[in-house]
Amino acid sequence: MAKQKLDHITANKIDALVTICPFCSIMYEDNQKKIESTFNVDYHLPVLYYPQVLGLALGIDPKQLGFRLNKVKVNPVLEKVGVML
Repeated sequence: MAKQKLDHITANKIDALVTICPFCSIMYEDNQKKIESTFNVDYHLPVLYYPQVLGLALGIDPKQLGFRLNKVKVNPVLEKVGVML
């Protein structure tokens, strides 16, 4: 089921996934890696946790929002919206 969701997301050219649930964030990042290796696909879909996005909207320094802890690098999607780490 997770593979189908990731396939749908990438087919629709979504840049990133934002979740409100910390467990969902972890599961999408961890499972994405497992699915990539099992099915020989590449998603490279950044998974952002909603408080990170909210922090950006509130003007908090991106370096304080834990982006370095994201397993899938978020730099490309942040650069797309003008945020540099």
